[in-house]
This record gives sequence, C-alpha cells and structure tokens, in this order.
Amino acid sequence: MTEQKWKMSKHPLYRGDRKSGVSIPNPTADSSIVRHILFLEGPGRETPYLSTSEDYEAANNFADGGVVWETYVKTARAEGVTHISRTELLSLMKGNGKGKAKWENAFEVMQARRYVEQWNEHLLDFREVDKPEATARKIFKKS
Repeated sequence: MTEQKWKMSKHPLYRGDRKSGVSIPNPTADSSIVRHILFLEGPGRETPYLSTSEDYEAANNFADGGVVWETYVKTARAEGVTHISRTELLSLMKGNGKGKAKWENAFEVMQARRYVEQWNEHLLDFREVDKPEATARKIFKKS
C-alpha cells in the first residue's frame, strides 16, 4: 500500500488466482520458502504455501485472467494457517538464508528477497492444516 503502512490487524492480504478458487496447497510438500518464491518447478508444483500480497495491484498481476481473492491474517490464523509476514521473510533471506529460507545458493536467496520486496509478499503456511482445500475455500473471498 503506497499511501499508508499495511497493518496486519486492519488490512487484507490479496491473492491473484483462478476464477474457480485459490490453488490448493499441499501441507506435506517441500517446505523451502526460496523454492516456493522463485516458483521452481513451475506451475502446478506442490507447495505448502499460498503467496499473498499487501497490494491489490500486485495480486491482480498474478491473476492472469482470473480474479483477486482476499483474506485477513486473523481469518487465516483462526483456521490454523500460519502467517509469514513480509518483514519475517525479509529477515530470513540474508546470505544463504535462515530457518525456513535456508538455501544452498545465496544469489537465489537474494533473488527471492527481491521478489518479496517487489510484490510485498506474505506467505500463508498450510503445513499444520488437516483439510487444506476446505480451509483455503473458507478463508478466501473474491475481492
């Protein structure tokens, strides 16, 4: 959001995706954050995360003929989804990455960090969710 600072308690997170609904994460898929952000393995890859953005325009860019969906951190958390904020992502992506963003190639970590900055990205982590399809449907609504 260019005019005011994004606040977790007040502002939605947006996701560009298909008209029929958001992609369904796989809680047991490879949990590398760098792999997810760099979109390694391309479309249809399994991932435990859903990327979201503070910015409607960024999400609309990824909608690619679909629609923009929205949710709130509070809504996602109430359903057992973990929110990984942009600030947390940026703090993890230094050097070869830290914690969930540990990666063998520092250049790729830096590239992932740039994307997080460019798109104001946040991740919704479904690794602890038992029913990801039902949960994703429940927490997102068309914007």
